[in-house]
Amino acid sequence: MVVGIVRAVAPTLPKVGKLRMFTLHLDANLIDVVSKEPETVAISPEEEEEILALAKDPWVHRKIIRSIAPSIYGYEHIKEAIMYLLFGGVSKHLPDITIRGEMNILMVGDPGTAKSQLLQYVAQVAPRGLYTSGRGTTAAGLTAAVLRERASGGMTLEAGALVLADKGVACIDEIDKMRAEDRVAIHEAMEQHTVSVAKGGIVATLNARTAILAAANPTLGRYNNYQNVAENISLPVTILSRFDLIFVLKDEPDKDKDAEMTEHILNLHKTGAAPIEPPIRPELLRKYISYTKNLKPVLTPDALDRLKDFYLTMRSASETEGTPIAITARQLESLVRVAEARARVAYQKEISVEDAEASIVIMKRSLGEVGIDISSKKFDIDVIMTGKPKSLRDKLQVIIGILVEMEREKGMVERSAFLEKLEIESGLSPAEAERLIGQLVKEGTIYSPREGYLKKT
Repeated sequence: MVVGIVRAVAPTLPKVGKLRMFTLHLDANLIDVVSKEPETVAISPEEEEEILALAKDPWVHRKIIRSIAPSIYGYEHIKEAIMYLLFGGVSKHLPDITIRGEMNILMVGDPGTAKSQLLQYVAQVAPRGLYTSGRGTTAAGLTAAVLRERASGGMTLEAGALVLADKGVACIDEIDKMRAEDRVAIHEAMEQHTVSVAKGGIVATLNARTAILAAANPTLGRYNNYQNVAENISLPVTILSRFDLIFVLKDEPDKDKDAEMTEHILNLHKTGAAPIEPPIRPELLRKYISYTKNLKPVLTPDALDRLKDFYLTMRSASETEGTPIAITARQLESLVRVAEARARVAYQKEISVEDAEASIVIMKRSLGEVGIDISSKKFDIDVIMTGKPKSLRDKLQVIIGILVEMEREKGMVERSAFLEKLEIESGLSPAEAERLIGQLVKEGTIYSPREGYLKKT
């Protein structure tokens, strides 16, 4: 915020004299930085009373979920997750590290499942929300652009979407359509919550403490249930692992559900208004979110024990050799963030067992949709963390082992003999073995020195 007097001056050039064009400048006498705190929304005493009365309502969570995009039919669990994202967890600033409080959510879904509508609604209702679509978004547009000033020729820094949405929500639609080199810009903002720039002599680190709500389409247009999430989305694993919750929106025919949705959509067109009146008006919801942002809920011993039990149970399921890892410390942090957000929704200073339980339920829902190893039907967090489930890694290891063994004997391995040996020793069918060999060739682990032969790189 700058307070000052605007002055117009006609510049003078040698041999030409005064120009007819005026340049504007500001004689400032006060410069105040106001963007450090979340955007403050003016709340009147009557509205504050309304907010506090709403916070005491035992059904406040239900009411807020029903107030989020009421014109969009269904998706209760996704609206619940969006509620947690809007309220957010608590950031912790320790002497050596900073733990983020804002949540990141990814929605993967078939075309026509109202992803963009949800994103645009969230951008409107968040106290500081921005909407951007992947295809027209560049790295400079997301982080910061260094521009040359026309008048003086000096370099200036222009803030991008993630910096402008500091302490707010950035909604990124079609994140899979962004160019790979532009997508890299999101990495730092998602985990460290800063944007670093070193261009044109300007070296700066800007705050980007923003929650990210992203939407993506499956690689082949529709979500394939027989492939894991990393194969279904053309997003790098480094970005997938930074999302707290990932949901899959599938467009599957269902007689009863389709009949209800048809009625809902046709009523929308007939009346031109939302079929259900939201329990909380959007302006009040926005002020409610802003009002609760200063609250810092703390974990009660009971809630802490519940989260600890769940995490250790999931970890102990992975202790025996050969079973996939079900959960990592990243998910434990996500559970705490969700529990904090739920306590904030009810404007409570302490996180109760119910909050911990609700965070476990939504985490299980997210893991169930994406963190499942398709072949073994077990939770496997490696699907998100590395892009390959443990069962697939084990098979690839077997193939490489047998190839190296045959290489020692013959130098170059004949493809047909190799497939035969794989079938005898590991029980892999020729079709599956061919698919896995193709994957290893694509990754560059093995190569074909000449037609019909294979060798390890």
